[in-house]
Amino acid sequence: MWLSTEGSVQEGLRGTFQQEVDKLEQEVAALRRELAGLKSDQEVMGKHVEGMLEQLKAVRADVEAQFPAWIRRFLSQSRQDGAAGLVLQQEDLQAELQALERKILAKVLEDRRLSARDAQAGIGVALQQGGTTGVTEEQVHLIVDRALKRYSEDRVGMVDYALESAGASVINTRCSETYRTWKALSLFGIPLWYHSQSPRVILQPDVNPGNCWAFRGSLGFVIIRLSSIIRPTAVTLEHIPKALSPQGTIPSAPKDFAVYGLKDEGEEEGVLLGQFTYNHDGDPIQTFYLEGDATGTYQLVELRVLSNWGHPEYTCIYRFRVHGEPEH
Repeated sequence: MWLSTEGSVQEGLRGTFQQEVDKLEQEVAALRRELAGLKSDQEVMGKHVEGMLEQLKAVRADVEAQFPAWIRRFLSQSRQDGAAGLVLQQEDLQAELQALERKILAKVLEDRRLSARDAQAGIGVALQQGGTTGVTEEQVHLIVDRALKRYSEDRVGMVDYALESAGASVINTRCSETYRTWKALSLFGIPLWYHSQSPRVILQPDVNPGNCWAFRGSLGFVIIRLSSIIRPTAVTLEHIPKALSPQGTIPSAPKDFAVYGLKDEGEEEGVLLGQFTYNHDGDPIQTFYLEGDATGTYQLVELRVLSNWGHPEYTCIYRFRVHGEPEH
């Protein structure tokens, strides 16, 4: 009787164990099907992205094929109409090109937005199914908002008193001669027409490869009238990162430089506020703090470049900022 009971218990345990095994096998099979579905979705998304890239390549090819001849005809007609008309029409042309860029990119951005929305929804479902609750959607939005706020604060979080749109300006009679590098009037990076950059560009936030002020050699200077009289506390020098350089190097970047404060335009030698070295291997935006409390108040500041990182012909300055405390 006892042996019979023990056999029944073992048989029951085997049956229960087999049921659990069958259940686990079913769950594994379901997970495999879901994984196969995710792989399929990933392949579809990859093909969609490849298709978008091919569309962009096709658009670029069309532009490269058609626009140069059109631009030549446009500019030829403009020259016949006179120099004043040429300037005005070139401005109109740039506006038209920018409008065309926006129109073409709008479709691409919309496709990207839809793809990102679908991907975000898929990630949310995957997190929920996987039991991952450590990072909520609100926390993700908060992180993104903080990053965007930091970026909107000009990435250094300090007022720039050398910003042209805020009232700063370059003293054109007190700066080095511009080296004739060129900036292209372009569509999707395709050069269509060229004009040189003045020192004013270093007071503007539009920092893109080639959009800089270049002066001949490695020694140069520029005097800036700040938007307000301030007690300078720091300066920020910006160059493009090596990753954006076609050669992977930035030999035209300033190396050693000094900053002077001047009381008036006629002053030959100002007060040295600090001498620094821009690190071409460091962050593209580098801030240098002025030491001591005897800097005084100034509205005129001179940036004097003493050397560059090896370019034999010219030095490029992309942006120069001056920070400080306003005079009360």
